[in-house]
Amino acid sequence: MFNFNIDDEAFKAFKYELISEVKKELTFQEEIFKTSEAAEFLKISRPTFNNLVKNNKIPYLTVGTQKRFIKSDLLKMGWSDTL
Repeated sequence: MFNFNIDDEAFKAFKYELISEVKKELTFQEEIFKTSEAAEFLKISRPTFNNLVKNNKIPYLTVGTQKRFIKSDLLKMGWSDTL
């Protein structure tokens, strides 16, 4: 097992770089929607969409305090073709 000593500022910088790279990779490979965009994509009202999210029926990522929705996750649900 490795034991690293790293100060808070260095850790924050590393964490920021890592998150930035992951976001770039996700954005490059996947289309990511905001709440209103995801609701529109599924052709449902935003209040209905928010209710489904609240009840854990729709998967999401949290970026800071905001929720983001990956298009492929929404497609796997099969709703966009039927609604």
